[in-house]
Amino acid sequence: MRGKRKRFLYFILAVSVLILFFLLFRIYENEAPFIKVEEIPRYISKPKDITVICEDRKMGIRSIKAEILKGNERFLIFQKRFPYKGILNINGVHRIREKIRLDPKYLELPQGSLLLKISVCDYSRRRNVSTFTEEIILDTIPPSIRPISRLNYFTIGGSGVITYEVSPDTTESGIYLNNIFFPGYPVRCLKEGIFCVAYIAIPYDIKLPVDFYIWAKDKAGNESVSYFYYRIKKKRFRKDRIIVTERFLKKVLPFFSFYNLDPKKSDIENFLKINRELRRENNLFLRKLLKKTSKKRLWEGRWICLKRAKCTARFADYRSYFYKGKLIDKEVHLGLDLASVANTEVPASNNGRVIFAGILGIYGFTVILDHGQGLFSLYGHLSKINVKVGQEVKKGQIIGITGQTGLAGGDHLHFSIIVNGIFVNPEEWLDYHWLKDNIIRKLKEVDEA
Repeated sequence: MRGKRKRFLYFILAVSVLILFFLLFRIYENEAPFIKVEEIPRYISKPKDITVICEDRKMGIRSIKAEILKGNERFLIFQKRFPYKGILNINGVHRIREKIRLDPKYLELPQGSLLLKISVCDYSRRRNVSTFTEEIILDTIPPSIRPISRLNYFTIGGSGVITYEVSPDTTESGIYLNNIFFPGYPVRCLKEGIFCVAYIAIPYDIKLPVDFYIWAKDKAGNESVSYFYYRIKKKRFRKDRIIVTERFLKKVLPFFSFYNLDPKKSDIENFLKINRELRRENNLFLRKLLKKTSKKRLWEGRWICLKRAKCTARFADYRSYFYKGKLIDKEVHLGLDLASVANTEVPASNNGRVIFAGILGIYGFTVILDHGQGLFSLYGHLSKINVKVGQEVKKGQIIGITGQTGLAGGDHLHFSIIVNGIFVNPEEWLDYHWLKDNIIRKLKEVDEA
C-alpha cells in the first residue's frame, strides 16, 4: 500500500514538473512573431495605405508600432496594443491584418529619404520583437516645367513641335490637346533638367477653342502642368464629288478578294462595305501599329516626295460619293494623291525604318516608315514593294513603284504624314520654308538651350 502511494506521489511530482516545465517553456518561448508588409511604396507623395500582417501562434501579439525615422527624429504614425485573454493568452490575438496610413501632410514628415520601421512584440516573458524596416522617399514637390519654344503657330489639320524643359526627377511628360496626349521625348538630359520635344497634330475636325498644355509626372507620382503661348489658325477644306461608275467597280473589286465580301450582294453594296467597314478596320489597325516608335529622331533636313507629280487630291478633302446620281457615302481623304507617269519609282520621303510593308485594305500595297518620336509616313496604292519590315531606309531610297491597288481609280501614289496616330497635312512637311520655321528652328533651340 505504501509502495503504491509512493509511486503515485512520484507520478504526480513528475507530471507537475512536466507541466511547470511546459508552462515556463511556453511563457519564456523565444520565437519572434511573423511580420509581412504589403503594398510598400518606394516613393510617397500623397496619403498611402500599407497593409501589415503579423502572426504569433504561441503567446500571441502584445503590440504593434510603426515609426518614421529621419536622423535622430522619430515620427510615430501607428501604435496598437492587444489584451491578454485566458490562460497563456489562448484567447488573445494571434494574427492581425492592419492598414497603416502614411499621410505626409498630416504627419508633417520631412522631404527626402526616410526609414519606415514597424515593430511587433509578443506576450512571451522574453518580449520577442520582430522588426521590419524599409527606406522610402517622401517627395510632394511636383516637377517643374519650362516651355522653350515661343512662337507656336498651328493650322487646323496641320502639325508642329513643342519644346520644353522639365526637372531631372521627371519620368513622363508630354502635351495635352484636350484629351489627346502627345508624348514628349528627351533629347538632352542634364543635371539641371531634361530637354524634351513633342510632335503635335491638330486634327482636321477639331473645334476651337481648345485646352492646350504641357504635363509632367515624377517618380513619386506628383503631376504638374504648364501653359504656353500658341495660335491655331482655322482652315477650310475642299469638297470633292466622286462619281462611282460600273467600270470603276469592276476594276477595283477583284483586288478585295481577301476581304469577306458577299457574292450575293451587288457590286455597289460590296463597294460601300469596303469604303466604310474596311476603312474603319484599317484606321484601327494603324492606331495600334503606330503606338510603337523610335525614341530617337531618325529623319533630317528637307522632305521629298514623288518627282514631277501632279496633286489630284488634297488632305482632308470632304468626299461625297455618287452612284447613278444618288449620294451613297461620305468620307474624308487623309493624304495627298500624287499622279505621275505610270509605274513611277517611289522614294522614301526621309530617313526611317520600315514598320509595315504589305496589303493594307483600301490603301492596297502599302509601305509605312517610322521617322522616330511619333512621326510616320505612309505610301499607298503601290504596284510593287521593294523593302521589308525592320529595314532601315535613307531619304530618296526607292521603296516601291506606283500603281492602282486598293481603292485607286488610276495609277498614283497616296502619300500621308501621321503624327502620333493622327493624319496631318503632308504639304507642310514638303514645304521647306514651313519646315525650317516650325520644326527645325525649334529643334535647334533645344540643342542649344
